[in-house]
Amino acid sequence: MADTGTMLGIRRVAWFATTILTAILAGFLTSHSVMLGRFFTWLIESDNYHVFTDAFSVFRQATHANVHYNAFLWVSLVVGILWTILCFIVKKDRIVALIAGLSTFWVGCVFFASGFSDAEDAVARGVADEAVRQFFVSWNLPMHTSFALFYTLCLLLLLISGCKETRPNKGS
Repeated sequence: MADTGTMLGIRRVAWFATTILTAILAGFLTSHSVMLGRFFTWLIESDNYHVFTDAFSVFRQATHANVHYNAFLWVSLVVGILWTILCFIVKKDRIVALIAGLSTFWVGCVFFASGFSDAEDAVARGVADEAVRQFFVSWNLPMHTSFALFYTLCLLLLLISGCKETRPNKGS
């Protein structure tokens, strides 16, 4: 097994990557809550779903933007798991790791277990019936806003844990 210094260095790099990815996800979801998600909800509520399906489903199919976004989420998940494992190996920041290091895991659990992932996919592909559209409208902003707040809280936890690490140890 690697020596303690090497393990701490790898953990530090994983912390940095986890922190950057968490910050980006907090930004993505804040932006979605403030603008894009509201626009999607408004299109559906104002009986303009056809505008949404005519544009967004075609955009999504042509650009594969959802694939790129999902790849980003997978990288965030894997890096967060790596950092969490390293925290347990070196016995540091384990609570922060369980919350913030696994933030994408927790968000994914809520997103999929709630059924919102299926509703969002159906809406985005333009195949959602009225009931699915209403479920989407009722949960779109609250869910994404709560995810934005959670990722922001996780970012703060990560920054605090990182600041703890960079302060000189007074006992040394």
